[in-house]
Amino acid sequence: MIWIAILSVSLTCLLLWRSMNKKRLPPGPRGLPILGSLHKLGENPHRDLHQLAQKHGPIMYMRLGIVHTIVVSSPHAAEQFLKPHDLVFASRPPVEAAKYLAWEQKNFTFGAYGSYWRNMGKMCTLELLSHSKTISFKSMRQEELDLLIKLLRDAANDIAAVDISAEISTLAAGVGCRMVLGRKYMDKELNEKGFKAVMKEGMHLAAAPNIGDYIPYVGALDLKGLKRRMKVVHKIFDDFFEKVIEEHMKSESREDKIKDFVDVMLGFLGTQESEYCIELPNIKAILLDMLAGSMDTSATAIEWAFSELMRHPRMMKKLQWSWKLWLV
Repeated sequence: MIWIAILSVSLTCLLLWRSMNKKRLPPGPRGLPILGSLHKLGENPHRDLHQLAQKHGPIMYMRLGIVHTIVVSSPHAAEQFLKPHDLVFASRPPVEAAKYLAWEQKNFTFGAYGSYWRNMGKMCTLELLSHSKTISFKSMRQEELDLLIKLLRDAANDIAAVDISAEISTLAAGVGCRMVLGRKYMDKELNEKGFKAVMKEGMHLAAAPNIGDYIPYVGALDLKGLKRRMKVVHKIFDDFFEKVIEEHMKSESREDKIKDFVDVMLGFLGTQESEYCIELPNIKAILLDMLAGSMDTSATAIEWAFSELMRHPRMMKKLQWSWKLWLV
């Protein structure tokens, strides 16, 4: 059996080498059998690619496992690729993260550009991100912000330390859940780890380099345990969204029910005559995208803003002075 496997790999490498020699490709580093140029990328691939581009030029060919890659390293060359051919490069390739974290590539982040992607974008903009919707969420955002201000004021009166990072994440989770899901969900309703930890794990796994995306037959072994961790995160969010959807379906018949984003998406569930044909995996994938955008992005921006202000006391005093003038 081992000789058959070695022979199969050798034949695959030979066929790849011959096919590459027949094509006109940009210059690039010489690759190894099976690995290609993967061994040339370390913990900081952007720096490694920069160094390789200095040697091979602004448009460089690399074979990463079985994936043929063109690396563009200059603004002018990137413009020539992306501006006239934007739609060609608008989609992301199918990777394991898209399979396990995005319900088979059904969200915006990993979704392929096409009618589904455009239609989902229109619906999310209209029902969640439009100017009128943003204004309608103003009082809700103020309520969540008031809770944070009260917590900080009480802590100041008690001369107690506050974990600003944790409280900002709680604020972002509260606002995100109320905007997207219709009500506030506590951390324990998702998982014992809470929204911040699970969302952070999902973001890390989505961005982590995965050997399975480049050498599928090695990826099946899950040597780094990424696939197992992705399945755990997927199950946490899948179970949570099942509960959210079930709550909305049960309250659908109430006369005083105010429709939220989940209700709107459920209204298109299974409808073939509608512009949007959506099933439960589509709804879950879009909900996770909206939550990740409202929670992680906002919390990270605020946290870094606070960090920069603490590093620059003069700017902190200037901002405090401006706030006092505005509040008075």
